[in-house]
Amino acid sequence: MSEKTPDDGTQDPYAQAGYPPPPAGSTPPPPAGPGQPPAYGQQQPPAYGEQPGYGQQPPAYQQPPAYGQPAQGQQPPAFDKQPGDQPYGGDQYSTGGYPPPGGAYPPPSAPPVSAGQYGAAESPVPDGFRYGWQKFTQNLGPILLALVAYAAILIVASIVFFSALVGTGATSDGDIGAAGLAGLGFGAVVFTLIILVLALLAQAGIIRGALAITHGRPVTVGDFFSFSRIGAVLVTVLIVGLASTIVSFTGVGPIIVSFFGQFALLFVIDKGLGPIEAIKASVQLAIRNFAPAILLFVFVYLATAIGAILLLVGLLVAVPVSMIATAYVYRRLIGEQPAV
Repeated sequence: MSEKTPDDGTQDPYAQAGYPPPPAGSTPPPPAGPGQPPAYGQQQPPAYGEQPGYGQQPPAYQQPPAYGQPAQGQQPPAFDKQPGDQPYGGDQYSTGGYPPPGGAYPPPSAPPVSAGQYGAAESPVPDGFRYGWQKFTQNLGPILLALVAYAAILIVASIVFFSALVGTGATSDGDIGAAGLAGLGFGAVVFTLIILVLALLAQAGIIRGALAITHGRPVTVGDFFSFSRIGAVLVTVLIVGLASTIVSFTGVGPIIVSFFGQFALLFVIDKGLGPIEAIKASVQLAIRNFAPAILLFVFVYLATAIGAILLLVGLLVAVPVSMIATAYVYRRLIGEQPAV
């Protein structure tokens, strides 16, 4: 039984390779070094890109990792990230290299904004006159009764005062002397003031009824004859009229005063402001909403003029429709929504 010698690196390399030893006396081959061909009986591994030799198996193919994925057997690098942080320009999907759900397509762009949606709000004046006509037809009975009552009061007052002036100014023989002329002049002033007061009361009554309509309350004839805060109404009209008289020499002065004071009575009646505060509020509202305010002013003037041309009968329609439209625009401009 032969003893097996340990493998200490001194064994015959030919025996290890399975080849017979060289003849006696021959020089053993030097060991293969780097860059030298392998010794006889040894196999050299194929170089990079070469095909393996006969009898050798090619290495197993490994699929390269996807872009952004760690190689097989490696852990992804850790990031110094605080909870809730996301990388700049990324989201919760792109942090791990995954595309966002539903494909990496950008969201559809928003539809273009029209001029009426941004920077060009629609004027409430046309809607105001449509609203005025609609509410006028819905409340035709009480509105016409109130207007006819005011018209009858003005006509009767005019006849009575005119007859009284003529009767007191005439002498026994039918002539009008100097005293009669002075009396007629003074009476004419008083008559004019009384007619103006009655007209202002009618205007305030119509405004109060128009405000009641925009509040959504059922309007009655009594709403047009409610004289609460009548003192503040008269003082406000007196201040506006005095300002118009002062600037009347300019020609356009009274028109400008009327334009900036067109909301004064609405502030007095609706918000309970004093005359000075109501005039200031009207001026500020007209300045902040200059375009709709001047459009409303022009529309009211045209409607009133057309109503006066139609033998004054058109005023029974033009005046209430214009007042209701003014109340509608007033509520819209102060941020309130009129009742439909």
